[in-house]
Amino acid sequence: MKVAFLSTFAFDANISLINALKNKCDIYFFTEALYEIDNYLDKNKLTKFMSIGNEVEQIQRFSKLIPLDKTFVIKGTRQSNIIKKIYNSYRINKKIEKINPDVIIFDSHLITYLLTAFKYRNKSLLIVHDPFFHSGENFTADILLRKLFFSLLDYKILLNKNQENDFIKHYNQNPHKVFTSFLSIYEYLTFYGKKDDERTEKDFNVLFFGRISPYKGIKFFLDACVEIIKLEKYPNITFTVAGSGNFDFDITKYYHYSQIKILNKFIQPVELSQLILNSNVVICPYIDATQSGVIMSSFAFKKPVIVTNVGGLPEMIGNNKTGLIIEPKSTEQIKQAIFKLYENPQMLEEMSENIAKEYFYGKKSWTQSAKYFLDAIKSISNKI
Repeated sequence: MKVAFLSTFAFDANISLINALKNKCDIYFFTEALYEIDNYLDKNKLTKFMSIGNEVEQIQRFSKLIPLDKTFVIKGTRQSNIIKKIYNSYRINKKIEKINPDVIIFDSHLITYLLTAFKYRNKSLLIVHDPFFHSGENFTADILLRKLFFSLLDYKILLNKNQENDFIKHYNQNPHKVFTSFLSIYEYLTFYGKKDDERTEKDFNVLFFGRISPYKGIKFFLDACVEIIKLEKYPNITFTVAGSGNFDFDITKYYHYSQIKILNKFIQPVELSQLILNSNVVICPYIDATQSGVIMSSFAFKKPVIVTNVGGLPEMIGNNKTGLIIEPKSTEQIKQAIFKLYENPQMLEEMSENIAKEYFYGKKSWTQSAKYFLDAIKSISNKI
Protein backbone atom coordinates (compact mmCIF):
# COMPACT_ATOMS: atom_id res chain seq x y z
CA MET A 1 0.00 0.00 0.00
CA LYS A 2 1.31 3.46 -0.95
CA VAL A 3 1.05 6.22 1.64
CA ALA A 4 2.03 9.86 1.15
CA PHE A 5 2.84 11.71 4.37
CA LEU A 6 2.49 15.47 3.86
CA SER A 7 4.14 17.54 6.54
CA THR A 8 5.24 21.04 7.42
CA PHE A 9 7.55 19.55 10.05
CA ALA A 10 10.58 17.43 9.21
CA PHE A 11 11.81 16.03 12.47
CA ASP A 12 10.08 15.74 15.89
CA ALA A 13 7.51 12.95 15.77
CA ASN A 14 7.26 12.46 12.04
CA ILE A 15 10.51 10.75 11.19
CA SER A 16 10.05 8.26 14.01
CA LEU A 17 6.50 7.52 12.93
CA ILE A 18 7.61 7.08 9.32
CA ASN A 19 10.37 4.75 10.49
CA ALA A 20 7.75 2.63 12.26
CA LEU A 21 5.44 2.66 9.22
CA LYS A 22 7.95 2.10 6.42
CA ASN A 23 8.14 -1.68 6.92
CA LYS A 24 4.36 -1.97 6.73
CA CYS A 25 3.68 0.27 3.73
CA ASP A 26 5.40 2.06 0.86
CA ILE A 27 5.70 5.56 2.32
CA TYR A 28 6.58 8.88 0.67
CA PHE A 29 7.46 11.85 2.87
CA PHE A 30 6.96 15.51 1.92
CA THR A 31 8.07 18.37 4.16
CA GLU A 32 8.22 22.12 3.67
CA ALA A 33 11.31 24.15 4.55
CA LEU A 34 9.89 27.52 5.55
CA TYR A 35 10.50 28.54 9.16
CA GLU A 36 13.50 27.03 10.93
CA ILE A 37 11.52 26.97 14.15
CA ASP A 38 9.22 24.35 12.58
CA ASN A 39 11.73 21.82 11.32
CA TYR A 40 15.25 23.29 11.55
CA LEU A 41 15.60 23.33 7.78
CA ASP A 42 17.19 26.39 6.17
CA LYS A 43 15.26 26.95 2.96
CA ASN A 44 18.01 29.26 1.66
CA LYS A 45 20.27 26.23 1.32
CA LEU A 46 17.85 24.60 -1.13
CA THR A 47 18.74 25.10 -4.78
CA LYS A 48 15.37 24.13 -6.27
CA PHE A 49 11.68 24.07 -5.47
CA MET A 50 11.59 20.37 -4.59
CA SER A 51 14.70 18.45 -3.53
CA ILE A 52 15.04 14.72 -2.91
CA GLY A 53 16.15 13.84 0.62
CA ASN A 54 19.54 12.59 -0.59
CA GLU A 55 20.25 16.12 -1.80
CA VAL A 56 19.52 17.86 1.52
CA GLU A 57 22.48 17.71 3.87
CA GLN A 58 20.48 18.69 6.96
CA ILE A 59 18.40 15.50 6.89
CA GLN A 60 20.94 12.98 5.65
CA ARG A 61 21.81 12.11 9.27
CA PHE A 62 18.34 10.52 9.54
CA SER A 63 18.87 7.99 6.74
CA LYS A 64 18.26 5.11 9.18
CA LEU A 65 14.82 6.48 10.03
CA ILE A 66 13.36 7.80 6.76
CA PRO A 67 13.73 6.65 3.14
CA LEU A 68 15.70 9.59 1.71
CA ASP A 69 14.99 8.56 -1.88
CA LYS A 70 11.25 8.91 -1.14
CA THR A 71 11.60 12.11 0.86
CA PHE A 72 10.88 15.46 -0.80
CA VAL A 73 11.86 18.81 0.70
CA ILE A 74 9.88 21.79 -0.59
CA LYS A 75 11.34 25.29 -0.68
CA GLY A 76 8.49 27.01 1.12
CA THR A 77 6.64 30.26 0.56
CA ARG A 78 5.07 32.41 3.25
CA GLN A 79 1.30 32.25 3.74
CA SER A 80 0.96 35.95 2.88
CA ASN A 81 2.05 35.27 -0.72
CA ILE A 82 -1.23 33.55 -1.46
CA ILE A 83 -0.90 33.37 -5.26
CA LYS A 84 2.53 31.74 -5.19
CA LYS A 85 1.43 29.53 -2.34
CA ILE A 86 -1.49 28.14 -4.36
CA TYR A 87 0.75 27.71 -7.42
CA ASN A 88 3.20 25.74 -5.30
CA SER A 89 0.31 23.66 -3.99
CA TYR A 90 -0.50 22.84 -7.62
CA ARG A 91 3.11 21.79 -8.32
CA ILE A 92 3.19 19.57 -5.24
CA ASN A 93 -0.10 17.97 -6.22
CA LYS A 94 1.28 17.09 -9.66
CA LYS A 95 4.11 15.19 -7.98
CA ILE A 96 1.66 13.37 -5.72
CA GLU A 97 -0.46 12.43 -8.73
CA LYS A 98 2.56 10.62 -10.20
CA ILE A 99 3.04 8.68 -6.97
CA ASN A 100 -0.68 7.83 -6.90
CA PRO A 101 -0.91 6.98 -3.18
CA ASP A 102 -3.67 4.83 -1.74
CA VAL A 103 -3.95 7.00 1.38
CA ILE A 104 -2.59 10.44 2.26
CA ILE A 105 -1.71 11.62 5.77
CA PHE A 106 -1.73 15.37 6.46
CA ASP A 107 -0.05 16.64 9.62
CA SER A 108 -1.27 20.22 9.29
CA HIS A 109 -3.93 22.42 7.74
CA LEU A 110 -1.86 24.80 5.63
CA ILE A 111 -2.26 26.08 2.07
CA THR A 112 0.88 24.17 1.03
CA TYR A 113 -1.18 21.00 0.47
CA LEU A 114 -4.60 22.54 -0.09
CA LEU A 115 -5.14 21.30 -3.66
CA THR A 116 -4.08 17.79 -2.67
CA ALA A 117 -6.51 17.87 0.25
CA PHE A 118 -9.28 18.87 -2.13
CA LYS A 119 -8.49 16.25 -4.77
CA TYR A 120 -7.83 13.34 -2.40
CA ARG A 121 -10.27 14.31 0.35
CA ASN A 122 -11.97 10.89 0.32
CA LYS A 123 -8.79 8.99 1.09
CA SER A 124 -7.00 11.34 3.44
CA LEU A 125 -6.26 11.28 7.17
CA LEU A 126 -5.67 14.54 9.05
CA ILE A 127 -3.52 14.48 12.18
CA VAL A 128 -5.14 16.88 14.64
CA HIS A 129 -2.30 17.92 16.91
CA ASP A 130 -4.39 20.40 18.90
CA PRO A 131 -8.08 19.43 19.08
CA PHE A 132 -8.73 22.78 20.78
CA PHE A 133 -6.78 26.00 20.50
CA HIS A 134 -4.47 26.89 23.36
CA SER A 135 -5.06 29.95 25.51
CA GLY A 136 -4.03 33.08 23.61
CA GLU A 137 -3.43 31.21 20.33
CA ASN A 138 -6.74 31.27 18.49
CA PHE A 139 -5.44 33.17 15.47
CA THR A 140 -7.91 34.03 12.71
CA ALA A 141 -5.91 32.45 9.87
CA ASP A 142 -5.54 29.20 11.82
CA ILE A 143 -9.26 29.13 12.62
CA LEU A 144 -10.23 29.60 8.96
CA LEU A 145 -7.78 27.02 7.62
CA ARG A 146 -8.78 24.53 10.27
CA LYS A 147 -12.46 24.91 9.34
CA LEU A 148 -11.59 24.44 5.69
CA PHE A 149 -9.56 21.27 6.24
CA PHE A 150 -12.06 19.88 8.74
CA SER A 151 -14.80 20.29 6.13
CA LEU A 152 -12.70 18.75 3.34
CA LEU A 153 -11.26 15.76 5.23
CA ASP A 154 -13.63 13.43 7.05
CA TYR A 155 -11.00 11.16 8.60
CA LYS A 156 -9.03 12.51 11.52
CA ILE A 157 -6.63 11.09 14.09
CA LEU A 158 -5.92 12.60 17.50
CA LEU A 159 -2.72 12.01 19.43
CA ASN A 160 -4.40 11.45 22.76
CA LYS A 161 -7.49 9.56 23.92
CA ASN A 162 -8.55 12.00 26.65
CA GLN A 163 -9.97 14.59 24.26
CA GLU A 164 -11.61 12.25 21.76
CA ASN A 165 -15.20 12.53 23.01
CA ASP A 166 -15.01 16.30 23.54
CA PHE A 167 -13.54 16.69 20.06
CA ILE A 168 -16.32 14.65 18.44
CA LYS A 169 -19.03 16.60 20.25
CA HIS A 170 -17.52 20.05 19.78
CA TYR A 171 -16.90 19.66 16.04
CA ASN A 172 -19.87 17.37 15.37
CA GLN A 173 -17.66 14.60 13.98
CA ASN A 174 -18.61 11.11 12.90
CA PRO A 175 -17.15 8.91 15.69
CA HIS A 176 -16.46 6.15 13.15
CA LYS A 177 -14.13 8.49 11.28
CA VAL A 178 -12.14 9.73 14.27
CA PHE A 179 -9.15 7.66 15.34
CA THR A 180 -6.59 8.06 18.12
CA SER A 181 -2.96 7.21 18.61
CA PHE A 182 -0.19 8.74 20.72
CA LEU A 183 3.23 10.32 20.56
CA SER A 184 6.33 8.41 21.47
CA ILE A 185 9.93 9.54 21.93
CA TYR A 186 11.47 12.17 19.65
CA GLU A 187 14.42 10.13 18.44
CA TYR A 188 15.74 12.83 16.11
CA LEU A 189 17.23 14.77 19.05
CA THR A 190 19.49 11.87 19.98
CA PHE A 191 21.36 12.44 16.71
CA TYR A 192 22.67 15.74 18.09
CA GLY A 193 24.92 16.91 20.89
CA LYS A 194 26.52 15.32 23.90
CA LYS A 195 26.52 15.86 27.65
CA ASP A 196 28.51 18.83 28.96
CA ASP A 197 31.56 17.38 30.70
CA GLU A 198 31.93 20.49 32.87
CA ARG A 199 28.66 19.82 34.66
CA THR A 200 29.20 18.14 38.03
CA GLU A 201 27.08 15.35 39.46
CA LYS A 202 26.19 17.60 42.39
CA ASP A 203 24.27 19.98 40.14
CA PHE A 204 20.51 19.47 39.93
CA ASN A 205 18.92 21.27 36.99
CA VAL A 206 15.20 21.73 36.36
CA LEU A 207 14.53 22.57 32.72
CA PHE A 208 11.63 24.22 30.93
CA PHE A 209 11.97 24.36 27.15
CA GLY A 210 9.69 25.09 24.24
CA ARG A 211 7.92 27.95 22.56
CA ILE A 212 7.08 30.77 24.97
CA SER A 213 3.30 31.19 25.15
CA PRO A 214 0.71 32.20 27.78
CA TYR A 215 -0.72 28.67 28.08
CA LYS A 216 2.66 27.27 29.17
CA GLY A 217 2.31 28.59 32.77
CA ILE A 218 5.96 29.68 32.90
CA LYS A 219 5.35 32.36 35.54
CA PHE A 220 4.18 29.73 38.05
CA PHE A 221 7.43 27.83 37.49
CA LEU A 222 9.64 30.90 37.81
CA ASP A 223 7.86 32.01 40.97
CA ALA A 224 8.51 28.54 42.43
CA CYS A 225 12.18 28.89 41.45
CA VAL A 226 12.45 32.19 43.33
CA GLU A 227 10.82 30.74 46.44
CA ILE A 228 13.25 27.80 46.41
CA ILE A 229 16.23 30.13 45.96
CA LYS A 230 15.11 32.37 48.83
CA LEU A 231 15.17 29.41 51.19
CA GLU A 232 18.98 29.49 50.76
CA LYS A 233 19.16 25.73 51.38
CA TYR A 234 19.58 24.51 47.80
CA PRO A 235 22.49 26.34 46.11
CA ASN A 236 23.07 23.45 43.71
CA ILE A 237 19.52 23.50 42.28
CA THR A 238 19.51 25.49 39.06
CA PHE A 239 16.66 26.39 36.76
CA THR A 240 16.61 26.92 33.01
CA VAL A 241 13.93 28.42 30.77
CA ALA A 242 14.76 28.04 27.07
CA GLY A 243 12.68 29.00 24.06
CA SER A 244 11.68 31.72 21.64
CA GLY A 245 8.61 33.93 21.95
CA ASN A 246 7.26 36.80 23.99
CA PHE A 247 6.56 36.45 27.70
CA ASP A 248 3.13 37.61 28.82
CA PHE A 249 4.53 38.92 32.11
CA ASP A 250 7.51 41.00 33.27
CA ILE A 251 10.53 38.72 33.03
CA THR A 252 13.23 41.18 34.10
CA LYS A 253 13.20 40.46 37.84
CA TYR A 254 14.06 36.80 37.28
CA TYR A 255 17.34 37.71 35.60
CA HIS A 256 18.60 38.89 39.00
CA TYR A 257 18.95 35.33 40.31
CA SER A 258 22.15 33.54 39.35
CA GLN A 259 20.50 30.12 39.75
CA ILE A 260 17.98 30.98 37.02
CA LYS A 261 19.11 30.92 33.38
CA ILE A 262 16.77 32.32 30.75
CA LEU A 263 17.54 31.67 27.08
CA ASN A 264 14.87 33.63 25.24
CA LYS A 265 15.79 32.62 21.72
CA PHE A 266 15.24 29.97 19.10
CA ILE A 267 16.97 26.82 20.35
CA GLN A 268 18.67 24.75 17.67
CA PRO A 269 18.56 20.95 18.12
CA VAL A 270 22.26 20.72 19.03
CA GLU A 271 21.76 23.08 21.96
CA LEU A 272 18.40 21.59 22.90
CA SER A 273 19.81 18.08 23.12
CA GLN A 274 22.57 19.35 25.40
CA LEU A 275 20.11 21.22 27.60
CA ILE A 276 18.05 18.07 28.09
CA LEU A 277 21.11 15.88 28.67
CA ASN A 278 22.39 18.32 31.30
CA SER A 279 19.06 18.47 33.13
CA ASN A 280 17.81 16.17 35.89
CA VAL A 281 14.12 16.77 35.34
CA VAL A 282 11.99 18.67 32.82
CA ILE A 283 8.85 20.58 33.72
CA CYS A 284 5.66 21.35 31.77
CA PRO A 285 3.66 23.71 34.05
CA TYR A 286 0.95 24.19 31.42
CA ILE A 287 -2.39 25.87 32.09
CA ASP A 288 -4.00 23.93 29.23
CA ALA A 289 -2.63 21.40 26.76
CA THR A 290 -3.23 18.61 24.29
CA GLN A 291 -0.26 16.26 24.11
CA SER A 292 3.33 17.45 24.39
CA GLY A 293 6.38 17.06 22.20
CA VAL A 294 8.40 18.43 25.12
CA ILE A 295 7.66 15.26 27.09
CA MET A 296 8.64 13.04 24.19
CA SER A 297 11.85 15.02 23.62
CA SER A 298 12.72 14.59 27.29
CA PHE A 299 11.87 10.90 27.28
CA ALA A 300 14.24 10.39 24.34
CA PHE A 301 16.98 11.06 26.89
CA LYS A 302 15.15 9.18 29.68
CA LYS A 303 14.52 12.36 31.65
CA PRO A 304 11.49 12.35 33.99
CA VAL A 305 8.96 15.15 33.55
CA ILE A 306 6.75 17.10 35.95
CA VAL A 307 3.44 17.88 34.21
CA THR A 308 0.17 19.52 35.13
CA ASN A 309 -3.11 17.62 35.07
CA VAL A 310 -4.44 19.16 31.84
CA GLY A 311 -5.41 17.85 28.39
CA GLY A 312 -3.69 14.66 27.34
CA LEU A 313 -0.61 15.13 29.53
CA PRO A 314 -1.72 12.62 32.21
CA GLU A 315 -1.88 9.94 29.48
CA MET A 316 1.80 10.50 28.75
CA ILE A 317 3.08 10.36 32.33
CA GLY A 318 2.85 7.54 34.82
CA ASN A 319 2.58 9.41 38.12
CA ASN A 320 5.53 8.43 40.33
CA LYS A 321 6.61 6.10 37.53
CA THR A 322 7.92 8.22 34.64
CA GLY A 323 7.31 11.62 36.20
CA LEU A 324 4.98 13.53 38.49
CA ILE A 325 1.50 14.94 37.85
CA ILE A 326 0.50 18.11 39.68
CA GLU A 327 -2.38 20.56 39.46
CA PRO A 328 -2.04 23.62 37.20
CA LYS A 329 -1.43 27.17 38.43
CA SER A 330 0.15 25.99 41.68
CA THR A 331 3.56 27.36 42.60
CA GLU A 332 3.46 25.33 45.80
CA GLN A 333 2.89 22.02 44.00
CA ILE A 334 5.73 22.82 41.60
CA LYS A 335 8.04 23.38 44.57
CA GLN A 336 7.01 20.16 46.28
CA ALA A 337 7.45 18.14 43.08
CA ILE A 338 10.97 19.52 42.60
CA PHE A 339 11.87 18.78 46.23
CA LYS A 340 10.50 15.24 45.93
CA LEU A 341 12.73 14.40 42.98
CA TYR A 342 15.73 16.28 44.35
CA GLU A 343 15.60 14.40 47.64
CA ASN A 344 15.05 10.99 46.02
CA PRO A 345 17.80 10.31 43.44
CA GLN A 346 16.86 6.62 43.46
CA MET A 347 13.36 7.59 42.28
CA LEU A 348 14.88 9.52 39.39
CA GLU A 349 16.92 6.48 38.34
CA GLU A 350 13.88 4.21 38.51
CA MET A 351 11.84 6.69 36.48
CA SER A 352 14.54 6.70 33.78
CA GLU A 353 14.45 2.91 33.65
CA ASN A 354 10.66 2.95 33.42
CA ILE A 355 10.77 5.43 30.54
CA ALA A 356 13.08 3.11 28.61
CA LYS A 357 10.92 0.05 29.24
CA GLU A 358 7.66 1.75 28.32
CA TYR A 359 8.59 4.11 25.49
CA PHE A 360 11.64 2.51 23.89
CA TYR A 361 10.39 -1.07 23.83
CA GLY A 362 6.96 -1.29 25.42
CA LYS A 363 3.32 -0.37 24.94
CA LYS A 364 4.06 3.31 24.27
CA SER A 365 6.76 2.81 21.66
CA TRP A 366 6.47 4.03 18.06
CA THR A 367 5.85 0.46 16.98
CA GLN A 368 2.62 0.47 19.00
CA SER A 369 1.67 4.00 17.94
CA ALA A 370 2.12 3.06 14.28
CA LYS A 371 -0.33 0.18 14.68
CA TYR A 372 -3.11 2.68 15.41
CA PHE A 373 -2.13 4.67 12.32
CA LEU A 374 -2.13 1.49 10.24
CA ASP A 375 -5.61 0.62 11.51
CA ALA A 376 -6.82 4.06 10.39
CA ILE A 377 -5.06 3.74 7.02
CA LYS A 378 -6.59 0.32 6.37
CA SER A 379 -10.03 1.55 7.42
CA ILE A 380 -9.86 4.42 4.94
CA SER A 381 -8.48 2.21 2.17
CA ASN A 382 -11.24 -0.37 2.63
CA LYS A 383 -13.95 2.29 2.26
CA ILE A 384 -12.64 3.87 -0.94
